[in-house]
Amino acid sequence: MVLLLLIFGGIHHATSPVTKAKAQSVQIAKKYAGLKTDNGFYWTNLDQTYYTVAGKNNQNQSVYIIVPQKGGHVVALQQSNGMSRDQALSQVWSKRNPKKVLSAALSVFNGNPAWVISYMNQKGQLCYETLSFKTGKVLQSIENI
Repeated sequence: MVLLLLIFGGIHHATSPVTKAKAQSVQIAKKYAGLKTDNGFYWTNLDQTYYTVAGKNNQNQSVYIIVPQKGGHVVALQQSNGMSRDQALSQVWSKRNPKKVLSAALSVFNGNPAWVISYMNQKGQLCYETLSFKTGKVLQSIENI
């Protein structure tokens, strides 16, 4: 029983920063972008850390809200105006045939919304593919890290 409590405590402690970041991001998205309900959370750390909340706004539209960790401009996007996470993943699967996808998150790349997908290639090497949210165009491809 004590071991179970120690394990649970360790897991809670390890996930606490993510839980806190999500709660703060949802709060900011509600205040500045009219988020009504949330159903997804992503984070990326390129040149800066971004948290993205997926959900519905006050007009019942499906939206993504991108919140910079260190403050700044909050970006609100209608999901219908760009690629979905599943579409971005499907594009990477069909073009790159990864062994395993590690993460897929909406972020900001060169000032524009973009899907950042990290994966292991068939040789077990780390790779990144950055796709434009609006067009699906490959903005950056880093292979064999």
